[in-house]
Amino acid sequence: KLMFKNSGDDEKLKQLLNANYSEADLIVYLHSEDPLISRAAGFALRLIGTPEGIPALVEALKNDDRGTRYNAEYALWAIWSHSGDDTVDAMLEDGKNLLKNEAYQDAVDRFTTVIETAPNFAEGYNQRAIAHFMLEEWSKAIRDCKRTISLNPNHFGAFAGMGHVYVRLGKITEAIDAYKQALIINPNLISIAEAILRLRSRTQTQ
Repeated sequence: KLMFKNSGDDEKLKQLLNANYSEADLIVYLHSEDPLISRAAGFALRLIGTPEGIPALVEALKNDDRGTRYNAEYALWAIWSHSGDDTVDAMLEDGKNLLKNEAYQDAVDRFTTVIETAPNFAEGYNQRAIAHFMLEEWSKAIRDCKRTISLNPNHFGAFAGMGHVYVRLGKITEAIDAYKQALIINPNLISIAEAILRLRSRTQTQ
């Protein structure tokens, strides 16, 4: 049975999980009918999951239990943020910090370095798309969203981001289509569902 205590120390917890469970074990637990077990599995996969676990986590986004869905989503983001190269991952995190500090052009430059170093790392393009969006560089943001999706077709964040850009461009049909794709993958994106309703209402009143 899946049992562990979250001490708040991720590194120690990773060691404990790796010593006691395989990723295959955690995927089995993710499908448990006991929500406490499926939630714990999702949490564990956030720490030690690999791309091998992505299909099960995407499926878990539609789990009946809200906590399991939540943990599955965060596990996906964690896995997507790991390139397999510690140097690239550090650059990605540096770029994210630049985004948080509103240093958007510096973030673009850092994510570009990530992409040049790891051209098949989808999250580099996704994060650069966010930076381009903040700089109102719409065509560049769309390009990076599309590249993200080509590398990672399950990337609901890139579909949602592309929808945001299309809204700014006044392309309502394209925005709704992009938002729908995000919701097909991850039905838990309440703000995206609400955005679709607003856009449909806008088109009906025009």
